[in-house]
Amino acid sequence: MIEIPLTQGQVALIDDEDFELISKFKWRAVWNPHTKSFYAKAHIRKPDGKDTTLRMHRLIMNAQPGQQVDHVHHLTLDNRKSELRICTNSENLMNRGAQENNTSGYKGVSWNKRDRKWHAQIWVNGKRKHLGYFSTPEDGYAAYCKAAHDLHGQFARVA
Repeated sequence: MIEIPLTQGQVALIDDEDFELISKFKWRAVWNPHTKSFYAKAHIRKPDGKDTTLRMHRLIMNAQPGQQVDHVHHLTLDNRKSELRICTNSENLMNRGAQENNTSGYKGVSWNKRDRKWHAQIWVNGKRKHLGYFSTPEDGYAAYCKAAHDLHGQFARVA
């Protein structure tokens, strides 16, 4: 494992075998407010003269247009291959955390005013799936966790 120094006092981790590829560029840490984490990026000029941004994790995984690269454990500066995987947009969304406007404290659980119960739901293939109404947010969360593991497999993220 090699540490690549970045700007803003940050460090990216890569596998030894990727050092030659990564060392060709000047990397910086860029804050992403959506994920509330840093990513390692480099600016380059393409042969056609246009500027573009390289993302270290995509370069390491040789991600093609349309493919996404997921950080398995959500450590966005850990760019070792064991911590990265190629995925679809849908799989990447399965592996995101609870939304900022979450009021229950549990992913997939919200309060239903009309029924005065906790409502559990999960997204599957772009569609919302109703999991039931519950007396406690913990019961709703238990239903969400089971559904996430059953439906999302290795991409399930329950927190």
